[in-house]
Amino acid sequence: MDTDLDTTQQDYVRTAQASGRALVSLINEVLDQAKIESGKLELEAVPFDLRTVCDDILSLFCGKAQEKGLELAVYVSDQVPQTLIGDPGRIRQIITNLVGNSIKFTEKGHIYLTVHVVDEILNCLEVDMGTEYTNTLSGYPVANGRRSWENFRIFNRELHSSEMSFAPIACDSISLIISVEDTGVGIPFEAQSRIFTPFMQVGPSIARIHGGTGIGLSISKCLVGLMKGEIGFASTPHVGSTFTFTAVLTRTRFSGNENKSSDFKEINALVVDHRPVRAKVTKYHLQRLGVQTELTTDLDQYILKVNCGSWIAKLVLIDKETWLKESHSMPLLVSELRNKDQPDSPKLFLLENPKSSVKSSSHISREYNLNVIMKPLRAGMLQVSLRRALGGIDKVHCKNGVVGNSTLGNLLHKKQIIVVDDNIVNLKVAAGALKKYGAEVTCADSGKKAITLLKPPHSFDACFMDIQMPEMDG
Repeated sequence: MDTDLDTTQQDYVRTAQASGRALVSLINEVLDQAKIESGKLELEAVPFDLRTVCDDILSLFCGKAQEKGLELAVYVSDQVPQTLIGDPGRIRQIITNLVGNSIKFTEKGHIYLTVHVVDEILNCLEVDMGTEYTNTLSGYPVANGRRSWENFRIFNRELHSSEMSFAPIACDSISLIISVEDTGVGIPFEAQSRIFTPFMQVGPSIARIHGGTGIGLSISKCLVGLMKGEIGFASTPHVGSTFTFTAVLTRTRFSGNENKSSDFKEINALVVDHRPVRAKVTKYHLQRLGVQTELTTDLDQYILKVNCGSWIAKLVLIDKETWLKESHSMPLLVSELRNKDQPDSPKLFLLENPKSSVKSSSHISREYNLNVIMKPLRAGMLQVSLRRALGGIDKVHCKNGVVGNSTLGNLLHKKQIIVVDDNIVNLKVAAGALKKYGAEVTCADSGKKAITLLKPPHSFDACFMDIQMPEMDG
């Protein structure tokens, strides 16, 4: 895909890649189902960062959400520890399945992934779990999310304290509750009872229109069970669905060092957004980078503050939808912020959802000289965008919000590298990856050949080798 292809070839290669991926995921699902049925599925227990896992899942669906013009967002409560011990691959699999279903069945509005600690819900049953209808990420109504978890045993523990069906939870365990809320087509009431049955789909046309096998949810349910959790959903046809599951993980003994970037320690930001849920998401990502953040919905009041010189943020992030809604006062805000007699006037950012046409945003960003940040927000890409605007990074190395590693290019340029692997496909992939950074690559398909090539004197700088090979291994 990195080679020079015309449009038709690109289309064919993408199709082949998509088909390959679909096939691999199908095989994985069937294998998982077989492992579950034979009781052979076991979970890992390794330290991982759930926030990074959630960001990765958003990156995976970013393209599809942008194509459909959907708002896609994640929010992880600050009560959730930085590092947890559990099975990150399986947690990713469950969330990916739920978000994938939401993307498949949602044509407008939003998909919102949230993570809380169960105790937060127990202590305050009105916590932001979709109890209100209109105060949502995109403004579209949602199914009552509370119904997706109110029957979980963990929330009815008091009622069942006489029954000892609960294994006591160890002191370093932590119970999380994870929800995926969408504004999709919803599930017809008559199909809701069989939603976790393997190979069941809501109707015969689903497989034709959307593909899939109908075993993703049943596998998710088994995985949640292995994590000592429960899964449920609330769905209203033509409004949307919310799937929620709990999982028992382990806290790490050491307090993980918050990876807040020191670049942003002294920096404060203002988020201008008339939708409180969306503003909270933006604040969450900024605070992960160590940026002190305030929210405002009232522009006039903020303009007054600016005039008094009482509080000026170094970064001002304005949601595109709010900009269009408040288009009469935005130019005034921009000119006020830039008029102050200070050398470093605030950097202004437009938070852009791809559904609002790119043309209008490029015209706004050009006219007012704003930096555009494309949603969905993730800590990594936000960090790159802020650094670039604050002058901390060379623009050349940023492509699609990813920082290209120029040092790697210089490191490998003109270096002689030998790659040894008995699998021809792996040889091609490794050689292609190294050549991309300017290395000169020689391939050998066996250990014996490699030894012959590596007889001194030779000119190789490095040797990459496969470990498991016939005749002579790595």
